Amino acid sequence: MQKWANGIIAVSVLVSGCSVFDKTPTESTELKKVNLQIPAGMATPNQPAIYDIPANQPVQTASKEQISKRSPTLVLATATSSRLEEEEKLARVWFERNDLTGELTPFVTEQLQAFFQQQAIELNQTDDAGLRYETGWIKRSETSGFLFWKSEDAVDQVRFQIELAPRPHGRSLSMTVTLLEHQYFVPGEQLNAVQIKANEVNLLNRVINQVAVTEVAKARDLRAQVTEVSLAPGIDKAGNAALITEQPLDVTWSQLELLFNDLNLSVTDFDRSVYTYYLNYTKPERGFWRTITLRDAPLQLPIENGDYRIVLSRLANNHTAIAWLDKTGEPLSADIVNSIYEPMVTAIRAAGAEL
Repeated sequence: MQKWANGIIAVSVLVSGCSVFDKTPTESTELKKVNLQIPAGMATPNQPAIYDIPANQPVQTASKEQISKRSPTLVLATATSSRLEEEEKLARVWFERNDLTGELTPFVTEQLQAFFQQQAIELNQTDDAGLRYETGWIKRSETSGFLFWKSEDAVDQVRFQIELAPRPHGRSLSMTVTLLEHQYFVPGEQLNAVQIKANEVNLLNRVINQVAVTEVAKARDLRAQVTEVSLAPGIDKAGNAALITEQPLDVTWSQLELLFNDLNLSVTDFDRSVYTYYLNYTKPERGFWRTITLRDAPLQLPIENGDYRIVLSRLANNHTAIAWLDKTGEPLSADIVNSIYEPMVTAIRAAGAEL
């Protein structure tokens, strides 16, 4: 009987062993705040609640009238000659002189006047230097109705001042637009600072666009231009075959230098007193890279490798004869000189020389 009781106790101990012998304390997720006792005279450390986020305060929602849905106004430097300065607060743009503008101040002034003339808006010069202008009234209207019943209703009108400020070196110039006056045709609120800036930037962008359109037209005209060549086969005063140009002697002398590289001619000596170039010619080779890139073959002259001379002489009507001689000073034949004409014309057009 005693053995059965002991067995029952042993089995019950084994079954409930986890709970009987588990000494691990139960984890608590509760965060307890510990208050430290700080001795007198010592600094108190930061307490946990010092960085607590305060409760949200109710925010008053703005009305539809207070919310601006307009995009920000930006000056658009769309012309190749225009640029902006960082942190610019005014409605201002800078123009830089380039091949399309030429003299900068006359060019910008011309474009400014052309823009207002096209828009049929009055533009008055207000200074003697021609750098400050005031516009007439620029009316703005809104469209109402639909189809055949549409009408334009005038809303307001504005006037601007436009100031040009060229730098002393003449290579850059700024244009600044300032709103002078605003009037409503019907009662309305005065323009705020944002609206004033938007009006100024809008006008400035339209003037910049006028400059950009003119630059594009000029670039297109330049690309379409073909260099006029006055060079033609003829004879010099001695009756020898030569190439004749309408340019004066001194101009021809300086412009010939632009052709030597394309024609594969190297200058070994020259004598300006008798207008003679001493040259060496080497026939060019097309080369590997020129072949695989499908570039045109280099220009070749119908002469052999060696030394030659080009002698210039003055003709009637201030024209110039270009005579080709061999290294001994003998003129080349008429056939060879006439064959030189075509590659020379090609080189003149490629270099933009005045011959």
